[in-house]
Amino acid sequence: MTRYIALLFVVFNMAASYAQTTVGSGSYSTVFPGVDEAGRNGTPSGIPQISGNALNKPIPTNDWWSYLLKENHVSNLFNYPITLKTKTSGLVMTYIPFGVIGDQESVEIGVQGLNSSKATVSDYSDWTVSMSWTNSSHQFTATSGVGMPFVYFTKAASDVARVEVKSGTATINNEVLLIENAQHNVDYVVYAPVGSSWNKSGNVYTSSLNNKNYWSAVMLPQSNTNASHLAQTYKKYAYVFPSNTLANWTYNENTSVLRTDFVVETDVKEGSHSTVLQGLLPHQWAHLASDSSTPNMETYTSIRGELKMLDGNTFSVENSFKGILPTLPNLAFKSDSFSPSSLNEKITLLENDGLATWTDSYNEGQMMNRLIQTARIADETGNVEARTKIVATIKERLEDWLTYESGEVAFLFYYNNDWTTLLGYPAGHGQDSNINDHHFHWGYFIHAAAFLEQYEPGWADDWGWQRR
Repeated sequence: MTRYIALLFVVFNMAASYAQTTVGSGSYSTVFPGVDEAGRNGTPSGIPQISGNALNKPIPTNDWWSYLLKENHVSNLFNYPITLKTKTSGLVMTYIPFGVIGDQESVEIGVQGLNSSKATVSDYSDWTVSMSWTNSSHQFTATSGVGMPFVYFTKAASDVARVEVKSGTATINNEVLLIENAQHNVDYVVYAPVGSSWNKSGNVYTSSLNNKNYWSAVMLPQSNTNASHLAQTYKKYAYVFPSNTLANWTYNENTSVLRTDFVVETDVKEGSHSTVLQGLLPHQWAHLASDSSTPNMETYTSIRGELKMLDGNTFSVENSFKGILPTLPNLAFKSDSFSPSSLNEKITLLENDGLATWTDSYNEGQMMNRLIQTARIADETGNVEARTKIVATIKERLEDWLTYESGEVAFLFYYNNDWTTLLGYPAGHGQDSNINDHHFHWGYFIHAAAFLEQYEPGWADDWGWQRR
């Protein structure tokens, strides 16, 4: 396994109160450097809309729920199988086979009197998020996770749970509220604590939850033929809340197997059942480890493919990864049309190319990659001179990006503490103001750092971070 991780990995996770923070031979700014002569260099607007436990965590800006961090209320939060939408009065649950939620609403869940100007992210884990609404004396929280057909709710002690049926027909059976034939003929069930009752007023149902503060709702599988029976079958999961989710991976170099263990930690509110109903997506259930739990319940249809349900808190996935050749070997005899001289002509055309002085983080990455691929081909064909020239070009520019100097407004990195994210200037395609596309912008730079370490071993000792 690679011993070095480029400097970029370090600065993603570091914050400092100084204008310049040094890491090895490199450095970055912790103060916005200002705009360049063309008025470029932006910063994300506002601050993340977080509360509770999320206040002490880094800000993930690329998750399925990240839109919540910027906007007061949002729609089109797809957790598979449900589509979620936040409103001033609570959370809307709807199933959308394709497209966007628009005005389609099946069930709205909240508490009486709730009129919150925004829903904040109050907690999150590897594949769940908790959203919180507050106003005056009212408080409401909803937790949802990828592949989970249940959504879990809590409220303040004095609040009254509220369910508004926007579509479908509702039936009360003690603490169970069954909603059949909602949008797209999907059924939902709302579970109050055992011993609770629901009161009906028009299409609004309320409950004091038997003086408890928790309840949950589930979307039943689309193909179910007996909703009332399945509502009772699923009742045992209604009181098992996910308190944390973890995806832990290990890679075995000897067997080339990457293993990921998925774990749900639970908070059992009542009853003897202790496992959640967790859905596995095709890329998971198709690659289960031999010792993994396997889906053993009903299935759902999703735009990501069949969602298979597991009654269990753990499952494991294994994938083989035997590495990727950065460049194909120089084996001329394998192709009749291969011409070493023609290839060398192309290398010669590029070996003296420099990198543009007017560029941005995206185009810079592309152009570095173009030269890097050329250098690797040159190395394979024995053209050491061309390879050496390109290594020097990449090194000079990458070290410029990885070094901040006072007053500099281009070719630098700035750590934004509000959003716990690294911004590169000049930015491209909203990488700065919208926090767009960081995964591949910085992937180019990490790739360039790995390239330098490959051909100048020891470079990462000064410009990277050594894993121990």
